Amino acid sequence: MVHAGVLPQWDATMTMELAHELECALRAPNWKETLATLYGNEPHRWEDSLTGADRLRVVYNALTRIRFCTAEGAMEFANNGGPDAAPPSYMPWFDAPGRRTRDVTIVFGHWAALGLMIRDDVLCVDSGCVWGNKLSAVRLTADPAQRVVTQVSCSMKK
Repeated sequence: MVHAGVLPQWDATMTMELAHELECALRAPNWKETLATLYGNEPHRWEDSLTGADRLRVVYNALTRIRFCTAEGAMEFANNGGPDAAPPSYMPWFDAPGRRTRDVTIVFGHWAALGLMIRDDVLCVDSGCVWGNKLSAVRLTADPAQRVVTQVSCSMKK
């Protein structure tokens, strides 16, 4: 389960290792300094040689902000519409060819414009509750055909 997505070059093990690396940095005594370096759009792609703040920023951006990327994993942050809003040569992160996490089920959100989407390999559970749509939950099972979706209406009372 991730907030937003996973880069196509990462397998499940690497994703968990990188998430743990980011977690450790945010739990360290200098967490405020680390947090201050995370927001930004560059670098916008993973390189094994990344270190320090640049490395953590790419991990942070992939796990919490990604919607679109290229086949090579270059992230794009300007568009937040549905899949048809992808700029040329970009696609939803989960449709990137050769994505190394196709063998596991990834549950994610952060994409209300995509809405509830259920596939064997990915589940988007952001169905736009904050915009007055529904709050969605999925009971995960080993057999994707046995998954159960539960939705409740969200009120827009202010």
